[in-house]
Amino acid sequence: MKNLLFGVGITVVAALAAIGAGSATWVFWEAWQGSDREAFRALLGAFSGAFFAFLFVRFGEGLKRIYDRKEKHHTSLVRLQHYFNDCLNITGDNVFVADTFLNVFDETRLQSNDLPIFINRFHEYPIDRELVIGLTNLDFANDVYTLNVELRKLNDSLATIDRSYAQIMEAFISKKFDPAMYVANIRHSRGRYVEMRVFLLQTKADLIRLFASANLLSKDAPFLVQVIRALTKSSYSSRFKADLPAEVKKVSAGIDTGAQNSRLRIEGVQARVAQPHAAADAPPAAHR
Repeated sequence: MKNLLFGVGITVVAALAAIGAGSATWVFWEAWQGSDREAFRALLGAFSGAFFAFLFVRFGEGLKRIYDRKEKHHTSLVRLQHYFNDCLNITGDNVFVADTFLNVFDETRLQSNDLPIFINRFHEYPIDRELVIGLTNLDFANDVYTLNVELRKLNDSLATIDRSYAQIMEAFISKKFDPAMYVANIRHSRGRYVEMRVFLLQTKADLIRLFASANLLSKDAPFLVQVIRALTKSSYSSRFKADLPAEVKKVSAGIDTGAQNSRLRIEGVQARVAQPHAAADAPPAAHR
């Protein structure tokens, strides 16, 4: 059915184009055969003007779409740089959680009578699927899409490990596990944390590579973006670095003053609240 409708549409468009071309040919032929050459020149000039105006408008629209697409690509790259940076920070936190678990539950501690409880949990990665749509580099877009898939799987694995240890901890606290059973489950969990640490380090390497790729691709910025970069400050000046210590002191003094004023207001409110209670607790005056 779709192929039939497509064929009908192509036929209608071809017929309209043929009618338009035939009509234009007939008009020009009649004007050429006529005795009034000035009318033919006027008709030809009007047609040429309209035709070239149409071409320039369409050409301008095409260039604008190309520039807008390139600008959207550059904007997506800048946003991806922030996205990769956030993911790198989360990866560092998750590696720290895994290392802490392995250090807390080392073999020396497991063989002792002092069995700890671990309360740290892995952090979930944010996944922004919309940023891939704005990219024009297909190779880089595929790499970002692959990263998002891996992060989603990594989130599931991290959540599974957290739930597994939470169940072990709750069973041990509620006395459903004796210390020997708790230690056996912890030893099994250590293997999963070691494995997860390897995946986290691989994710860190992938993020660093994509961050570097985004940095290289963002250097090919649209023309107006390059002009804005040239006209605006992109780094600290020597004057800025010289004035920064004094400004830091000024901001710190303002924060200290605000904290002191807040403390005085709180003390004033507390004093007013305490006055009615003090008056109520005071002994009544003696009557003569």
